[in-house]
Amino acid sequence: MQFLSRSSFEPLVPSLNLWFLVIGYLVMMAFLIIQELLRRTPETKTLQRGSFEKGSMLLIGVTLGVGLWLPLIVYILGIALFPITIVEGSVALAVMLIGLGLRVWAAVTLGGYYTRTLTTTKDHRVVTTGPYSWVRHPAYLGVVMLWLGFGVLSSSLAVALVFPVMFAAVYLYRISVEERMLVEVFGDTYVQYQRRTYKLIPFVY
Repeated sequence: MQFLSRSSFEPLVPSLNLWFLVIGYLVMMAFLIIQELLRRTPETKTLQRGSFEKGSMLLIGVTLGVGLWLPLIVYILGIALFPITIVEGSVALAVMLIGLGLRVWAAVTLGGYYTRTLTTTKDHRVVTTGPYSWVRHPAYLGVVMLWLGFGVLSSSLAVALVFPVMFAAVYLYRISVEERMLVEVFGDTYVQYQRRTYKLIPFVY
């Protein structure tokens, strides 16, 4: 992979790399807006943290902030930038859009159970339809795919390598504390669901 200095890279940026980065930011903004629109009740919008959170919500918030600012900072500083081809940019953008679609599908399937924090409602049940018939955490898979594609669109090898590792680690931690809560709340019902589904990636993990 060829790395370019800021001065030598500059002529290429407006034609492809800058446009892909801007489009990546637009998709991320759409993701943030759609999430808010899908949460319609006070229970789903609440920021009140329960005993099950174990710092996972704060960790997600911090990595979200880092994820949104880091590509812009790295791009402005010109750190280890590489020229993105139409194919590379298009594939990365497609991964982002598929991830966004998966996140929305999962949220719509959950309906009123799509909460911001780790909480359950009085009528809560284990959802096993839609994407939840394949994996237990499709919404988190969608988010990791979003950041994976966005990392490539940053045109920085450092960001492209850090993003998937960072967000996978954060959401795997979130999954671990969330599943402890679900086992405690639903008992054998959720344990049986765990046994017949994959955690995050269909047919893999």
